[in-house]
Amino acid sequence: MSRTVRVAVVGSGLAGLTAAYLLAASHPENDIAFDVHLFEKAPTLGMDASSVSIGNAALGQEWRIDVPMRSFQGGYYPRLIALYTKLGVAFRQADFSYSFSRFSQVEKSAGLRTTMIYNGASGSRGVGRPAWMQDMHLSQKGYNAARRVVALMLFILSTAQLFVCYMRLVLFAFPPARPERMNAMTFGEWAADTVPRNFIARALLFDTAWTSFTQDVLIPLFSAVCTAPEEAVNAHPVEEFLDYIWLTLGTHHYVVVHGVRDVVRRLTANVKHVHLSARIVGLHPDPSDARLVSLECSTQTGTVTHHGFHHIIFATPATRVGPLLSSYAASLPPDSHTRHAVMEQMSCVEAFSYTQTIVINHTDSSRTLLPPDPRDRRDLNLVTAERSARAAPSPWSPHRVSRSHTMATQVLALTPAPAAPVFQTTNPFVDVRADRILSVASLERAVLTPRAKAALAGLYRETRRAWWQSAAEADSALGPLQGAGRRESDAGPGIWICGSYAHVGIPLLEGCVVSARNVYGGICQSEGVRPGEASIF
Repeated sequence: MSRTVRVAVVGSGLAGLTAAYLLAASHPENDIAFDVHLFEKAPTLGMDASSVSIGNAALGQEWRIDVPMRSFQGGYYPRLIALYTKLGVAFRQADFSYSFSRFSQVEKSAGLRTTMIYNGASGSRGVGRPAWMQDMHLSQKGYNAARRVVALMLFILSTAQLFVCYMRLVLFAFPPARPERMNAMTFGEWAADTVPRNFIARALLFDTAWTSFTQDVLIPLFSAVCTAPEEAVNAHPVEEFLDYIWLTLGTHHYVVVHGVRDVVRRLTANVKHVHLSARIVGLHPDPSDARLVSLECSTQTGTVTHHGFHHIIFATPATRVGPLLSSYAASLPPDSHTRHAVMEQMSCVEAFSYTQTIVINHTDSSRTLLPPDPRDRRDLNLVTAERSARAAPSPWSPHRVSRSHTMATQVLALTPAPAAPVFQTTNPFVDVRADRILSVASLERAVLTPRAKAALAGLYRETRRAWWQSAAEADSALGPLQGAGRRESDAGPGIWICGSYAHVGIPLLEGCVVSARNVYGGICQSEGVRPGEASIF
């Protein structure tokens, strides 16, 4: 007879869903059955919890909008793409184009001025001229050849300058060429350290051009990728940004065809026990066997306790893991090995930082959200505030963030096209018209810091890396704190942590998948069985 191992998965983002999927798959060759219970505090499974449907289903005009946007790029997401392929999730190429704009609050010119247009396809489509630069040849009296020549020369010069800066960035990103000290730098330190200071560079103003490139292109780009303010981007370890640049070079963007609801459906097809609106409020030693754990769960009908779990997987933000581990450690004997292991896990997760992100779906196309000239609008429209605009006071709003963020507005490609264009703005720092708002979501997002990067060694370790590879490409395994000692003995329950922050690199979907797969492997190891075929992707 096969033995049954009960596992609780707390959190149903991509990490929790992937862990539940792997455990719920059959393991006939190992004579073991994992009894998986998936707990989610929201009334909908987490990966789809903030998504929204608009339109009228009765009229056959309903659109499902993923919140937040779930695009992924080929070179940086190999395991995510492999998992989606294995599941049969359909995804399509979507090479986004970008516009970069500056927000000014000067009374006569309040609004946006587009500074750069990137036409997508990993740069193969080049850059475009903003509308104001196209119109420089026009004057009130008519055609002016001199203005047209100046506009063209300005565009050629700025494009050449951008190309040189980008090629220099690629050289910095090439893993074998990076000096070792760069791996310990933050982005802000790296940006200052790499400004060319020789006489020729200064004479050609390339030092100014490089500073402008890092501040006006790279900071907005990574502020949008990390959904974090400028200060968090400057404090972010630069190694992970350089890995992202290197691995996405020449690759395509993708989006899932049927939205994340399809991903959720496929990942949970074999999970028999899904507990929605179930917030875990406490962990305790199981009354029948101290080697197991009981979960105290707050539901809509009251508090319920689930007993007899051999393992618990935390797939929630680190800020929620710490308090639960603290309550569990307090219930254990002071000198127990499990208590010490859990307290080490607590110290580890306390090092991870988070930022709040606001995502609004709306139909507001005002000139403070999107470039006022339709010629400048692209798939993704990134807006940063001028320094003067950041200093200007503005009344507090629950639907706004500080002006140190990059505001990213996506023009949603809905099929068939609705009557009015629909937009998704992440981290708006100006007001969206209240009568145009379709939905508002407030989300937590992990942001890497030097302290968190050091703490990551407890959850993740690199096992093998070729000389030409970046850290994000290395083979990996679980860190020493994973399992809380369960891999060495069965004296206590296995306590495991996965999520975007529990893997190397920028905290993104790839980290969710790889960390969940590693945790699954750790549980199999602790139970003395081989991982099943489902984990081969």
